[in-house]
Amino acid sequence: MADIVTGQDEPVRPQAGLREVLGSLRQPKVAIAMVFGIATGMPPVMVGVTLGYWLRQEGIALTAIGFMGWVGIFVSAKFLWAPFVDWIRLPIIGKRLGHRRSWMLLGQIFVTLGILGMAFTGPSGGLAVFAGFAMLTSFAAATQDIAVDAWRIESARDEEQDLMASAYILGLRSGYFLGNVPLLAASGIVGWQMAYAFASLGGIAGLSALLLAREPQKPRHFEPMTGLASVGGALVRPVKVFWQDHGRNLYVFLPLIALFFLPDGLIVPMVGPLYIDLGFSTAEIAGMRTAIGFPATLGGVVAAGLIGLRFGTVAAMAIGVTLAALSNLGFCILALSGGSKLIWAGVTVVEGFSGGLAMAAIVAWASRLTNPIATAAQFALLSSLMSLLSGFLGGFAGLGVTALQGVSGSSMGGFALYFSLSPLAAIPPLILIWMVRQRMKQAGAALPP
Repeated sequence: MADIVTGQDEPVRPQAGLREVLGSLRQPKVAIAMVFGIATGMPPVMVGVTLGYWLRQEGIALTAIGFMGWVGIFVSAKFLWAPFVDWIRLPIIGKRLGHRRSWMLLGQIFVTLGILGMAFTGPSGGLAVFAGFAMLTSFAAATQDIAVDAWRIESARDEEQDLMASAYILGLRSGYFLGNVPLLAASGIVGWQMAYAFASLGGIAGLSALLLAREPQKPRHFEPMTGLASVGGALVRPVKVFWQDHGRNLYVFLPLIALFFLPDGLIVPMVGPLYIDLGFSTAEIAGMRTAIGFPATLGGVVAAGLIGLRFGTVAAMAIGVTLAALSNLGFCILALSGGSKLIWAGVTVVEGFSGGLAMAAIVAWASRLTNPIATAAQFALLSSLMSLLSGFLGGFAGLGVTALQGVSGSSMGGFALYFSLSPLAAIPPLILIWMVRQRMKQAGAALPP
């Protein structure tokens, strides 16, 4: 396994161009990784960003919408049960489908049930019950994601991780799109509840990929888990292996991963309410994301693959964080403009491009940190860190905007102040990225030109 600091993967890093990146999608496992990304990308955005539009149109207060963002906490806390996904083989379907694919199937089944529950209940059917189904969706999606990440990493050689990560994120961002834009458009025609019911059919993508995928050939050794000592060992082992592989470097790596998405996490719960309060219709939002946002996101994912292959993943991470901060300032300008379509288009481009680039880069980098001994548990820990702090702090976004609205004396003034302050969150991850580069220099890594 390549060392993320010494740069031992650099000598085998191909100097690939756009043709090589896109051509890799012809490989079955790379294409399947992209489809898995679609299946795992839809549920989180449906209980996150898209849910904010639905709740705001139902007249739910900003503070409550912000706190509803905590429904996605399961995605951030999945490291708590990821070791069991690593070490427990499911009966019957585990023998027929294999270890990783059987866990994917179980997660997909409960994702579908959770989405259907949200569709048939709706906020008006009781916000507590509705939130319960959203939590079920989030928990099942996180479990499915654990298995998919493990399959993706175990199915690729180390030098293939950048391409596999880019393909997966390409699918993931496509899933974000499908869990957002079509639902916005459909909600204006058939209503939110029916739109969510139709969206549950997105599970077909996951099932089709599951049938086509091959179980990774790396051997899985299943130890009987009896008693607290065995359970505790399953939880501690991934962390112990982490320390053995990376030692004191984790003092830099883990804070970087935890803070990387902070600029995005602080604003995500408030983007939908901002659009609604500016008077944008769901049809307009869907059109903007379709025509401009989605292509920009795909461009960012491809750019991450190119930059990662030519200049290193760390460079792609730095660019992604910087552009994310700039897009936050764009939302400030949008709020003050009163809803300028031209400014909105520009903000959508930067937001989409930076999001695709940053996510593909950090996933590729984190994938190299994992050890095959505990792939699922370790990557779950890393991906949980990516969203845990930003998701938790984002839950207070509604309180922040509401307080700043009182300070500024206007609704849009409060939004503008909040979005103008949020780019400061990009400073810590940029400092940590610089520290990673310095450690690479000290280790004698061959830095890109």
